[in-house]
Amino acid sequence: MISGFARRIAATSGVAFALVALAAPARGQSRLESVIQQYSATTIQGYVQPLADALVANLSIGYINSTVPGRKLSISIELIGMTAAIDESMRIYSAATPAGFDPPNIQTPTIFGGAAQAVNHSSIPGLSYRGSDGLVDADYFPTAGPQIRVGGLLGTELVVRYASSAMVPFLDEEDFPDLTILGIGVQHSLTQYLKGLPLELSIGGSFNSLKFGDIVDLSSTSYGVNAGKSFGMFGVSGGVQSDGGTMNLTYTSTDPNSSGGVDVDLDVKRALRFRAGASLSLGFLRLFGDAAFGDVTSYAAGLRFGF
Repeated sequence: MISGFARRIAATSGVAFALVALAAPARGQSRLESVIQQYSATTIQGYVQPLADALVANLSIGYINSTVPGRKLSISIELIGMTAAIDESMRIYSAATPAGFDPPNIQTPTIFGGAAQAVNHSSIPGLSYRGSDGLVDADYFPTAGPQIRVGGLLGTELVVRYASSAMVPFLDEEDFPDLTILGIGVQHSLTQYLKGLPLELSIGGSFNSLKFGDIVDLSSTSYGVNAGKSFGMFGVSGGVQSDGGTMNLTYTSTDPNSSGGVDVDLDVKRALRFRAGASLSLGFLRLFGDAAFGDVTSYAAGLRFGF
């Protein structure tokens, strides 16, 4: 289902494309929005929760690409891509079938799953029920975007990440719902206060927001501590961070058993992840990579241009 759009993602850089794969040619509405509207407030969580988990995992990394912020002024523009690994636990969930269908509970696809299986009514021959198929059949779920980094602020770096579907020339605003990503990250040096340490220490955090159409509004925060060391043009770092967030879904349900307005929050429970990163500086160009390991594992890689 995703293959055609995945090629677009690979071919176009600089903008967040995580949800482009869920867009449909139908005017004014995406496949994601159409499928979500089939669920009630009580049945939507299992289907969409893995998407919220993957997005928080992606948006929480990629802010750190050096061991520790310095005190010399620096400004750079970066292009960064992030991707979350989709494991088997994120592909299926347990859902209740409507009254009268057998069995009463089934294992059915999430948004990252495959084709749903039909179940039959226990007393009405020929009547069957079938949940929604998955929309994204892939091992990794990507996000990408540009960011600006300003360092040298009393040992502090500030990173601003922004991407919008309006930045993509081939997307018709009438066909594709607005997609906006905003992120703000801060890293502050502790080494400047603790002299003589064998490693460079810093603390950091980020706030991230993603909006897709009129339905999806996700926000997340991350904070942690990092240690690293520079070896000439090479740098390595590692640390631990706490990630969490909330995806709000606001829509009108078409579920015949529970139609009407829905306003529900899906929590991404705060959890610790261990991160590791490396960088290679080549004058004004820096290559960097970042990874965070936990309930959801995500990876980031990027190019940094600046001084």
